[in-house]
Amino acid sequence: MAKKSLSNSMPWFRAEFDLEGLGFGGLALVLAIILGGLHWILGLIFLIVFGIILLASRDAERTPPNGDDLVLAPCDGVVESVSSVAPPRELRWDTPEVTRIRISSSPFSVNGVRASMTGNVESFLVEPGAPATLSTDPDNPNLREAFILISSEDHAVGLRIATGGTGPRLDIDLEPGDGVRAGRKIGVRRLGGWSDIYLPVGAETALETGMTVVGGETILTALAGVEKSATVASEYVPEPVVEEEVVLAPAPVAPEAEAEPVAVETPEPNATETTDDVIVTEADPADDADKK
Repeated sequence: MAKKSLSNSMPWFRAEFDLEGLGFGGLALVLAIILGGLHWILGLIFLIVFGIILLASRDAERTPPNGDDLVLAPCDGVVESVSSVAPPRELRWDTPEVTRIRISSSPFSVNGVRASMTGNVESFLVEPGAPATLSTDPDNPNLREAFILISSEDHAVGLRIATGGTGPRLDIDLEPGDGVRAGRKIGVRRLGGWSDIYLPVGAETALETGMTVVGGETILTALAGVEKSATVASEYVPEPVVEEEVVLAPAPVAPEAEAEPVAVETPEPNATETTDDVIVTEADPADDADKK
């Protein structure tokens, strides 16, 4: 009741903090007070940690607009680009081309992630990545990412929520088949990152690069007049891993050994065989003298 009266008297005050952040923030504040008595630098360090924890745990109440087939911004941030791309394989969306709106959120943005459209969760996939990665590239494969495809009777909208270089935490509380309402909180992302909203071809948007959007309240587009799009998720087939072909060097061939001479036996003459030998004798000179 007190919260409602406070909201009525100060409608601009809509900030809130989650219990996890308040717990760690209180611990950091106590350490700042205790260690600050030992040395002021230690106290300053933990005061900075206290401020970072409060930023990471800050959220705000949001009031989604009324309307049919509205697509809302899932997070606070700035429009980085609007382009036509092929949907990611992780969405399992059977359509060749979509319109992507990329929103960049700073570390000072609130941490709530909200459903972009009213419907059912057709597919949901989380890529763990490497949370400790420091990166300013929204397409870095080491970022932690969540891929969500939400479908209604006639349309589908895809979401990719990625952590930033300083945002190591991303928790989405969804399962395939869950029903969601546009603008309602579905998860938490701490210290900023990127949000990609994939719209069916034909969806028109008046957003331009550099415009600021408010998660759960800013209307990205209305799908009421858009031709019916694919709403059924296909089976997710991961990209094949191409293994490098290993060329094996031919095995060394041992030099041929020199052939050893083979002894050929010569057959001995048969003892029973007789050969006609011609014996030639020289004449004796003494015999010649007697004859004369």
